[in-house]
Formats: sequence, C-alpha cells, structure tokens
Amino acid sequence: MNFKGKEVPLQSDTTAPLAYRLNDPEIWNLGLKRFLFGEDIKHHVLFVQPYQPGRIPVVLVHGTGSSPVWWAEMVNMLRSDPTIRKRYQFWFYQYTSNLMLAASGADLRDALTGMVTRLDPAGQDPAMRQMIVIGHSQGGLLTHMTAVKTGDELWRSVSDKPVAALDASAEIKQKIERAMFFEPLPFVKRVVFIATPHRGSFLTKSWVRRLARNFVTLPTTLIQGGADGIARLTGQLKVPDEIRDKVPTSVDGMAEHNPVLETLLRLPLGPDIKAHSIIAVLPGEAIPTGNDGVVEYRSAHLDKVESELVVRSGHSCQGHPATIEEVRRIMIEHLGHPASGDLSVNAAALPVDTGRR
Repeated sequence: MNFKGKEVPLQSDTTAPLAYRLNDPEIWNLGLKRFLFGEDIKHHVLFVQPYQPGRIPVVLVHGTGSSPVWWAEMVNMLRSDPTIRKRYQFWFYQYTSNLMLAASGADLRDALTGMVTRLDPAGQDPAMRQMIVIGHSQGGLLTHMTAVKTGDELWRSVSDKPVAALDASAEIKQKIERAMFFEPLPFVKRVVFIATPHRGSFLTKSWVRRLARNFVTLPTTLIQGGADGIARLTGQLKVPDEIRDKVPTSVDGMAEHNPVLETLLRLPLGPDIKAHSIIAVLPGEAIPTGNDGVVEYRSAHLDKVESELVVRSGHSCQGHPATIEEVRRIMIEHLGHPASGDLSVNAAALPVDTGRR
C-alpha cells in the first residue's frame, strides 16, 4: 500500500474468516449425520478461497462419520506460512462416508477430474497438474484410489466372472466398471495417508458391521440406482456370508482381510506419484504393536512410501502439531518438483521430527 509516497506493508489474518465460519456446533456433527442418514451431496469440492491459477491444489479428504471441518486447524496453521499461502490453494472434498469404498473412490476421481476440466479446460495452468491429495482414515483409502492402476486385479479379488457375465442390469455393470477399473489420475503427483487402515480396522468386527447396517440409511441416489440390484450382485461375488445378498457399507469395506484392500495394497503407485504416511499411535504403546484406538500401526504402515512419521496421538490426529508440521514439510518438498518450480527452500532449515521412520 502506498501512503503519502511511502510503501507501507499490510498484514492480513488468514485464520479469522475460517474460525468464524466454524464457530457453529452444528457443522461439527454434520459428517456423522451424513454417515447415519445417507444425505446426498451435490457439491463435493469446497474451496477456502476462489480458484487462483498458478497455485497447486491440495485436496483434503475426510474420514468416516467426519466432514471437512476437521481439517480446519491444519489449514489455518498451513496458511499462516507465507510460502504455502503463495504457492498452494486448499480444496475440501466432502462425501457421504457410509457408501461402499469403491463407489466413494470413483466419486472422488470423478469430482477431481471434473474440477480440473472446468477450471483449466485448455490445460494452461501447470500448477493444476501438480495436485496433492491428503486423506485421513477412510479418506486415505479413497486417496489411494487416485494413485494406482487396477487393471482387472481389483475385480478378480471379488469375482471369477467377467463383468459381462454377471446377472445384473446394464446400470449395475456400468457402476462396477467405474468403481473397479481405473488409472492413476494424471494430475495427482503426491498423496499423503493419515491414520489410514490399509489393512482394515480392528474395530470393524462382524457385530459392528451388523450394527452399522441396522442404523445406516443409504443415500437416495444409490437406492434410485438399484440397491436391490447391488444386493443381488453380492450373492454372485466372493464376499463373506454375512454381507451376501446385502448392500455393503464402508464399514464392511474396512474390515480386516478384505480382499479389495489386500489387492489395493499390492498395486504399485503411478510412476510419477510420490506417497507419504503419517501414522498415529497412542502414547505409551510400542509402535510395531500399537494403535490409535481405531487403526493399528501394522494396518497403516506401507512400504511404498517416501516417508513415514509416527505421531503420538489418537485417531483424529489431523490437528496434532506434529501432523501439521509433517504436512508442511511435504508441501515444501513438493515445491522442489521440476514441474512445480523450485523456490530454493533450504530443506536443512526445516524441523526434524524424531518420530520419522
């Protein structure tokens, strides 16, 4: 700002508007209501600020029974960093978290593809094609589904028949193709998994899944798309007897020894995609055998990541200072990617967390 011939620097508070909007107890319960009552969501991607060309999108994907508000502490802290504020923009992805994992993964891929196409149809913004996707818990599983090529392996984990041979409507077969056969999203270059149950959660026992099916209401879009047809389809698949002839929920999908999760684990990441893990373990527990109250370390651990940080926290660790600092470190590292432009950040000056493995 120029005042009487002198340049006077201005400061802005980037945290106050978001904090004001989040000062509403109702929105903190929104994710649980969507999980239980199956609300359809029309606008999956929410912006903190209007789209700005030249800034790399960071997409935040919440977990089960949650919502974008749980990322508020992280986003507020990260946006206080001038380098991150200058080079990145944050997008929140919201979804009804009781759907089958494969269906929610397809919704995420479609939503991000549609947003990139709408905002940069001519492909003139290189930053748009350096996207980072960060997922917490179930959101981490959906994030994984943006970064791998399935071939027919996911489908073969649940069926010995080709899709065309199934006794199902053309609409159901189309849903299968969309959910089970996909490529890495070409604009996603880095993924971060936070407290993600790659091998399922020890809490998703049979009785928990039965209880969830008794209380959870499926979204109307799924019912209109043929819930009865999907339930009939499960009777033809290699699935546990307890969900045969039923519509599986996301809780079923996060059961231990789920063949889809086991197959997803084996699939390599896209050749130009980097991955990182942030794993929560409760204080006082040994890391190799510990858990965060929902997910065990052994379930969240992946060999195919660039880095792994263990945070001494419960499952909802998105706002933990160590989690936020690790995400900041990863975002600064990402700026050294040749296509992102190097800001000459001194990596040696970044704080080192002794929990990194």
